[in-house]
Amino acid sequence: MYANRRNGDHSPAHVHSHRTPPADPAHAAAVVPAEVNILAQRLAMLDAIRGTPRPFEIEAKPPTASAGAGAAAAPDAIFRSAHSVRSRAVDPGTMSWHEMQSPLPEESAAYLAALLGNDVVTADHGGGGCYATVLCDGLHVAGVTQTEHGRDPSWNTFVRVPSVDLVCHIALAKGGSVRVEPSGILGLDRRAVIADPTGAALTIIAGGDDRRTVGAGAIGWDELRSIEPMESVRFWCAVFKWTASPILTARDTQGMVFLNGGHPVASVQAATRNETASRWLPIATVRRDLLDATVHKAIRLGARIVVPPHVHPVLGKLAIFTDPAGVEIALGSGPITNIAAA
Repeated sequence: MYANRRNGDHSPAHVHSHRTPPADPAHAAAVVPAEVNILAQRLAMLDAIRGTPRPFEIEAKPPTASAGAGAAAAPDAIFRSAHSVRSRAVDPGTMSWHEMQSPLPEESAAYLAALLGNDVVTADHGGGGCYATVLCDGLHVAGVTQTEHGRDPSWNTFVRVPSVDLVCHIALAKGGSVRVEPSGILGLDRRAVIADPTGAALTIIAGGDDRRTVGAGAIGWDELRSIEPMESVRFWCAVFKWTASPILTARDTQGMVFLNGGHPVASVQAATRNETASRWLPIATVRRDLLDATVHKAIRLGARIVVPPHVHPVLGKLAIFTDPAGVEIALGSGPITNIAAA
């Protein structure tokens, strides 16, 4: 899990280069019902990935003569060459890690890695469970684990705090909720899950990672998509001692940037009609000139569009879709220069 990744426990691990093949039909009668369901899910996902692209129009420029046939013949090489990741120190009040929870964790990890031109390693944890880590140029980007029984696919975003228990008390006092009570060792790896009054949740952790990978090819930004932006802003600023700066070009969506000690850490915007719930979205970032091509690639691999590509005040352009396993993925170009530099 998260603690094992933080402590460098990646063994036994291997880089994925293929998906699990379908089970032998000769043994189908011996498979228990739960395994039949898992097999059916995996086959359905593979069918979705192999399927034809869904109708969706994006303005795309034809390749230049210099890019030419090489770009069409080796798209993965282009995405890899566009990586510009770096490891950055994480201060209290800053996002430190992102964890995807999927009904098909290995497939979702492979999907995200394929989308960004990254790699995947998995570590077995016994009992048939595993933890997958998406890597970009050897740096940790995100973790992927199995969804808990009865829960929808989602992302789990971690924020470092000095005291988990104190932040939980503040969250309750400010009208929020504690979805998962504090657990773990004080000062080492203690954590809890808190939510604002609109339902957007974050995992707070004392200890944990003190560095984060950002840049093109990584989870380079975070955004709160809220059904009541001002209520969310009031809550999170009170809990983390953040300040919020309005985005003048995003008044119609109530866009603001959260600042931690004057440094930008995330943005908030009003959810669209297609978004029925408030939630924190980790945003995978790519080079600006590759965003439309990456969205096309996502659709070819079986994505379902939630929010079509649109102009974004911080990222230039943003799109939101779900992978074939139902996990929501946000894709944007890198944060504007004065945001990224902060």
